[in-house]
Amino acid sequence: MATTAAARGLFSAATRGRSLRYGSSRIFRDAARTSSAINPSRRWFASYPPHEVVGMPSLSPTMESGTIAKWNLSEGEAFGPGDILCEVETDKATVDFEAQDEGVVAKILADAGPNEIPCGDPILVIVEDEDDVGAFKDFEAAAPAAAAEPAAAPEAPPAAAPAPVA
Repeated sequence: MATTAAARGLFSAATRGRSLRYGSSRIFRDAARTSSAINPSRRWFASYPPHEVVGMPSLSPTMESGTIAKWNLSEGEAFGPGDILCEVETDKATVDFEAQDEGVVAKILADAGPNEIPCGDPILVIVEDEDDVGAFKDFEAAAPAAAAEPAAAPEAPPAAAPAPVA
């Protein structure tokens, strides 16, 4: 009985030219550094240096949106792993949003304040090199895809009057 590569848990790594077991952390780590297809938040625009647009994190299992209570860093400031980027108010508490890696804040896209921001919406742009910060002065995040509105149910034709019973 023949099985497909997907059923065997294999996939082909185009950047490496060989097959690896699905779930191999090495391939995801390497691919995330080189491919925007695997890591769609890393974008490579011709007019902008390499950067990452960070979305509002989901800091609790029930969190659907949050409010940025306070930014702890400003544009152009460098940070490292464990540094607190901002404080996010969830539906239940105020939680620190910690950096997982080092970088430089290139642009803050969402101001601190009472506005609810849905999880995943862009709040911040990060770059690796401090010299790249100036390129993001006029950067604007793409508008989030509009939520599909439910289709209106077609109106049913008026029911015919019941026939008299003889």
